[in-house]
Amino acid sequence: MSFYGKDNPEYLHEAFKSLEVQTLKPTEIVLIQDGKINSELQRTVLTWEKRLPIKLIVNEKNLGLGLSLKKGLEACSESIVARMDSDDICHPKRFEVQYQFLKENPDISAVGSWIAEFSLNKDKINTYRKLPVDSEELFDFAKKRCPLNHPTVMYRKEDIIFVGSYDNFRFQQDYHLWGRLLNSGYKIYNIPKVLLFMRADNKLFSRRGGLEYFKSEIAVQKYFLKIGFINKFEFVRNYFIRGTVRVVPNFVRKAVYQNLLR
Repeated sequence: MSFYGKDNPEYLHEAFKSLEVQTLKPTEIVLIQDGKINSELQRTVLTWEKRLPIKLIVNEKNLGLGLSLKKGLEACSESIVARMDSDDICHPKRFEVQYQFLKENPDISAVGSWIAEFSLNKDKINTYRKLPVDSEELFDFAKKRCPLNHPTVMYRKEDIIFVGSYDNFRFQQDYHLWGRLLNSGYKIYNIPKVLLFMRADNKLFSRRGGLEYFKSEIAVQKYFLKIGFINKFEFVRNYFIRGTVRVVPNFVRKAVYQNLLR
């Protein structure tokens, strides 16, 4: 888990609380502090360091999510690693379900799940983010859209490191990683259950638009074309469809995400 100075201390508290009640307890929680944080966040971390096996890594300067996750993954002691964002809430059985799945399916490198999105209260769900389940369908799906809900994944550290781990692709570090993983012959899977609750207000959709996001989007598609993960037709299709979503007004992007991509 990576967090930084603009994160909400209350949300971070709720994220930690959901880890404390897991039916399968984490042996360690690698927490990357990306740059300087305020006193409230410091107090939250200090409080939870007494209750959870937190291994804190501090970046003196803000490195961004991709490089922070790469640094954090290298510091993980276990061969199986779970990802989570600092403002999400795990289902109590998330780790148990995903760990058991990887244990029973040694050919799967990364497993995700579905997500329930909410604005204020996780008991009042706005939308569900459902993705295809089996490996073959996900391979084809990944040529058009990101095949895993990043905050839900649990993966084999060795496989992620082998394909280069996280890269500094701003906004797209997860999609970039899954493309490399699949292109290298590894398999992924999604458990068709909600194992994570995600905050999805207007700010979420606003962050997924703009010129910088558009540039990052196209850079990833160019990389996929270069390594042969997608062909020229798929590149052009993704350029116009995915690119357009990044530059339309936020209310349009929100409607697309909620009505067409869920």
